[in-house]
Amino acid sequence: MDDKSLPQEILKAPISGLNLRADTLGEQLGSEIQLLVFLRHLG
Repeated sequence: MDDKSLPQEILKAPISGLNLRADTLGEQLGSEIQLLVFLRHLG
């Protein structure tokens, strides 16, 4: 299987929202393998 890593600039991006425990995407995801799904509201 290929390594699918996110670029560092994305991992360092600030995040905000409900029930988040970190200030950046990389901190939120941690070091373990994660499934990340992006949802976008078009309304």
